[in-house]
Amino acid sequence: MSQQLFNMESQLKTLELSDIRGPKPLAHVYDHSLSHDLGKGLIRFLKLDLGFRVVEIDAHFSSNIELRLYDSDSFLYFIYVNEGIVYHKFEDQNKIAHVEELSPAIVGSHKSSTNVLYLKNNRPVKLNMVCIDKEAFFKAHHPSPNLITTKTDDLLKSLNMLHDYLYLCSSNLNLSEKLRGIRTLERSEEFLDLLDLKSQYQMVLGIYLNQFYQELYVKRVKSTLSNQELQHVRKLTEYIVDNPEVQHTIKKLCFQSTLSPAKLQEGFKSMHGTTVSDFIRNVRLDKAKMLFSTTDYNVSEVVYMIGITSRSYFCKIFKKRFGISPSVYRNEHKDDISLNDLVTIEDNNS
Repeated sequence: MSQQLFNMESQLKTLELSDIRGPKPLAHVYDHSLSHDLGKGLIRFLKLDLGFRVVEIDAHFSSNIELRLYDSDSFLYFIYVNEGIVYHKFEDQNKIAHVEELSPAIVGSHKSSTNVLYLKNNRPVKLNMVCIDKEAFFKAHHPSPNLITTKTDDLLKSLNMLHDYLYLCSSNLNLSEKLRGIRTLERSEEFLDLLDLKSQYQMVLGIYLNQFYQELYVKRVKSTLSNQELQHVRKLTEYIVDNPEVQHTIKKLCFQSTLSPAKLQEGFKSMHGTTVSDFIRNVRLDKAKMLFSTTDYNVSEVVYMIGITSRSYFCKIFKKRFGISPSVYRNEHKDDISLNDLVTIEDNNS
């Protein structure tokens, strides 16, 4: 390990994952605020289904943290570190694995040893972990009775081999974008919110499992960009999504990120499967569609709000993307806006 990072027991504070749910073990959403001696931030626990849990960490620890995972041999952990220095260790082994930023990691468990994550202090830690109880989650998936081995058979066999091993996938920026879009802090215990969260995290789990299978049985593709360069691409993506109205240019984005135009394009191709300009255009169109669906702004106002200077150009690309003109789409969703207003009025009067 990083002997330099975690060599002093006095600097190491221990958290038990089983204790994070606090006094509300039946709650589907539980927020654990850090005590002052641990630092600042939040650990959110989500119980989405039987054998399907999620832990989200967004914190700045003042001490190095030893996070002990479940004391069970039936769990699989799917770990993604957006930011931070994180290491993994089986308690009974000397080997330490670095869970690299932006690279999905998958690890199993076994009876004789607890999984432990070490989180470095004095820097942001943004970590997402899907916890799957294999016995509950995969109980409907039995080995194929035929002589032909199926893709599912291969996948489950490979996952079972991770009982004492952490598998680190190649970097995946698409997963970072997907996790950021979930925005669980805006959710509640309401049934529809939980159903939506479950469906989105099922898609996240699908990304993990598909990449794991592809790398083992098809081909492992590794980005030529460094981790630091990938982080620049991730932060630029978030900036564009949050500020679609800004006049983004390749020159400005390169200056902001210190990436060359070639590296910038390569990063967006890797993360989004498209060019920088196409990504910016799609972000603006998605924002326009959302505004038409949730507000009463007219077409000209929306065009201005998303940073496009020509109404005719906007109408052309909107229709090409969605198969309908902006004005027709807006008129079709007026009833939705009126219904939302009615619900709001009724809620305020109740």
